[in-house]
Formats: sequence, C-alpha cells, structure tokens
Amino acid sequence: MSALYIRGLGKTLGEAELFSGVDLDLKPGEIGCLLGPSGCGKTTLLRILAGFETAAAGRVELAGRLVVGVGKNVPPEARRIGMVFQDYALFPHLSAAENVAFGLRGVSGSERAARVAECLAAVGLPDAGGRYAHELSGGQQQRVALARALAPRPELLL
Repeated sequence: MSALYIRGLGKTLGEAELFSGVDLDLKPGEIGCLLGPSGCGKTTLLRILAGFETAAAGRVELAGRLVVGVGKNVPPEARRIGMVFQDYALFPHLSAAENVAFGLRGVSGSERAARVAECLAAVGLPDAGGRYAHELSGGQQQRVALARALAPRPELLL
C-alpha cells in the first residue's frame, strides 16, 4: 500500500493551467522531493495535498484512503497531514511550547506536555518552550514549526 498515491492531479487558476497530469507514488517511509523553478506549482501541489486548496482534476489517496477525487475533497483537519510552511507560520503571541501544542486538541494536559517536550527535544530545542518567535533565530523558528507539524503524529509530513 502507498503512503501517498497521486494520479492525474491538476490545478487551474481561471483559464491558466498551473500543472496537470501529476503522478506520484510514495511507500511508507519513503521521502519524496518536488523540484522545479519558482512559480511552477510546487507549493500549490503541497497545499492541495494538505487540503488547503482544491484540485481541478485527479485523485489523491493517503494510506489507501481517498482524500481528493471526483466529488470528494476531505477537509484538512481530517487528513492527518502535517505541513511546515515556508514562512513557518508561528503564532507570535504563543510561546514555542504553545505553538507545538496548538494541534494537540483533545489530548490531556499531562500527555500534551509530554508530547510537546518530546517534539522540542527531537528538533534540538528542549529548553526553548518558554520563548516566543521573536526571541528565536530563523533556524530555531523553523525547528519549532517542524515540532508543531510532528506533534499530532501525522501520517504524512509536507
């Protein structure tokens, strides 16, 4: 079974075709990379996979479950996908720990604190939980964003 299966994916913007016929098959544990010039649709493709944008054509399956297809577009919160944005998208009014905990709704307080600590340690920032984005370097902000994406244990990380 594929972790990610894409067939014939396409996106249009008005009359303009951004991309079409995208096929990709990633097995569990495999790492994929999108390469191309600026403006070719790499980020748009990732946003479609995450559910933040809709496709014009094609199908996407995650672990055998259809999330994009004819008449089907599963909402982002039901996809179990983590995404680290180019600009990190940290909430400036939340500490690093609060940013990481943001996606852990429905998790008990002690379990949440343990998962936050685990994720911050995994990205090499075990003592940064109380710091805010403006107090972190760019690389540290990127690692907090990665920890936040990993915290809910996604099936796929973009």
